[in-house]
Amino acid sequence: MSDTVIHIGDAVLTRVCYIDVAIPSEIAGLVPADFADVAWRFPLWAEGEQLRAGAAAWFADIAGTRFVFDPVQAADGVLRADAVSEAAQQDAIAQRFSESGFGVETVDRVVMTHIEGVGMVARHHADGSWSRYFPNARISVSATALEAFLATPSEPDNPLATAQFVAWHALIAAGVVDTFDDGETIAPGLVAEVVGAHCPGHSLLHFSPASGGDTAASMIGHLAISPLHLVTGECPQQHPEPARAEAALQRTAADGRLLIGPLWPTPGCGSLRGDAFEAYA
Repeated sequence: MSDTVIHIGDAVLTRVCYIDVAIPSEIAGLVPADFADVAWRFPLWAEGEQLRAGAAAWFADIAGTRFVFDPVQAADGVLRADAVSEAAQQDAIAQRFSESGFGVETVDRVVMTHIEGVGMVARHHADGSWSRYFPNARISVSATALEAFLATPSEPDNPLATAQFVAWHALIAAGVVDTFDDGETIAPGLVAEVVGAHCPGHSLLHFSPASGGDTAASMIGHLAISPLHLVTGECPQQHPEPARAEAALQRTAADGRLLIGPLWPTPGCGSLRGDAFEAYA
């Protein structure tokens, strides 16, 4: 499986895909009628009446620091379905990253657009404990997102919510979680914008050449689960503040910059040109 590689100034972004799959559109808050008239939905973004999605991670080498963003997020229901599957998936994903030159031990910093599940931020061990999936990396999330997480009680009757609660609290207790604020420069040419709307503290990550210039690409987190959300309007099924989410999404897409969707299938990015979405090639 080929990786998507993007050069922005001296920075290199690489999408490493574990698997692309078709999912019921309802998972993303859509029904087939919402995108039936979108001519560009095939073959990349839809398969019949289902949406296509990707379990992947975006890596970036910026000024001598290796980052990973939202690694394999929002797939816990499949990847952590049971203990045996979970252990095998954790190992297989690490192997996939290594095959593309991104061994988990080489990553310096994990940056999350928000907290939603565990993804591959943490590794679950046979004794029930959790540790960093990228063992040498610090983990960053917006201060607002972390504050909201810490104010959320556990849900003992919800296994996935319990995993999120225990894993993230283990990382916090280990002292490896940092925060960033709205407008903060995370690395040369990488700036965070905290917009909320999908959840408290949800962030966009904007990439530009470190030497200066306009934003070349934006990682939009879960403001658009699929590129089709760029043309289907507000999505209250996904966002507690749908109007705010839609406004942030359209504002970010308006200048034709490259949009990076952590959950989008290969190639995982593209640009909105009028009413058409052009996949990155």
